[in-house]
Formats: sequence, C-alpha cells, structure tokens
Amino acid sequence: MKYIFVIVTLTGLMLQTFGKGLVLAEYLLNKEYIARVLCINKAKPEKGCNGQCHLMKQMEKETKQEEKGNAVKDKYEVIIIQADFPLPFTPSTGGIKLFAAYNGGMAQDPLHAVFHPPRA
Repeated sequence: MKYIFVIVTLTGLMLQTFGKGLVLAEYLLNKEYIARVLCINKAKPEKGCNGQCHLMKQMEKETKQEEKGNAVKDKYEVIIIQADFPLPFTPSTGGIKLFAAYNGGMAQDPLHAVFHPPRA
C-alpha cells in the first residue's frame, strides 16, 4: 500500500513538473491530426500555422494552471499548540559515556609527538 502511494505521488509530481513538456510532446506526436482538425487557421494554409495556434493555446492554459497552483503553494500556515497535559517521558539513567569534543583545556596527547606515515 505504501509503495502504491509513493508511485502515485511521484507520478503526480512529475506530471505537474513536466506539464509543458508533455503538451509539447503531445503536439509533436499528433502534429498532422492537430493541423487537420484542431487548427484555427486550417482555412488559411498560406499562414503556415500547422497547428501551432493550438499548441500556443494549450501552453497558455498550462501556464495559467501552474500559476493557479503556485498561488496555493505560497500560502503557509503555522500552528503552535501548547500541551496542557504531561508528556509520558522518563529519562533513562543508563551508564552510557558520551564523547565530548571539548576536553576542558587538558591535553590528552603530548604536543611533541610527530606523525610518521607507515613504511611501505
């Protein structure tokens, strides 16, 4: 179930991200059909439109849809809740010694030691 949710979410994000590319790919794949049937200027072949008017309409529609989607994404709401009930947290008293980078000003290694690389 989790994998199906991930696949559907990623597919939705990809379709939203590459929306204009998909419109262009659809135009390139169906160029003849668009020029014959969907073109506004099919009665005026001297313009040489070849369905680009339909492509521009689809691109404008995709741009408006992206702008409408971006308006929703730009709104953020922060809610801060104060918990009036005690949280069930009990600190453990385990004897784990943690390494601290600060050593209190005490030198642990002699300063006069010189690093020698290993011999081959």
